[in-house]
Amino acid sequence: MLKFEEVGPMLQTIINDVSGIFRSTFLTGDWIALVIAFGSVLVAALLMRRGGQIGSMTLLALVLFALGGYLRGVFRAPSGETAGYGERAISQLEASWLHFMDLQAGQLLAYFIAFMAIILVLYGLKSVLNRG
Repeated sequence: MLKFEEVGPMLQTIINDVSGIFRSTFLTGDWIALVIAFGSVLVAALLMRRGGQIGSMTLLALVLFALGGYLRGVFRAPSGETAGYGERAISQLEASWLHFMDLQAGQLLAYFIAFMAIILVLYGLKSVLNRG
């Protein structure tokens, strides 16, 4: 059984991870990444029919976010690069996979919680607007 002294620092770490992920994903100056992140959250919130679907919709948003980031990397060629789309797609897939494998469980949880919070806000707004 966990003692309160053990839970406090753990919760603080989770809160710090979530706020860091939230800032790095939704509050950066990178407009393309912001559009990808917000678009994936918006799609999930619009597809959500009831509150019980929050877990699966958050997972959908994270998959869409990863797919959008992957496609951005494929179609954004550095200047002077002569590689075709196929070569870039493979190299971007390898880079994306390595980045995913380097994520720690706490970071994955933080992404999940941050995306879930935004989806819940958007779903709440959608529910309020549908009633009116």
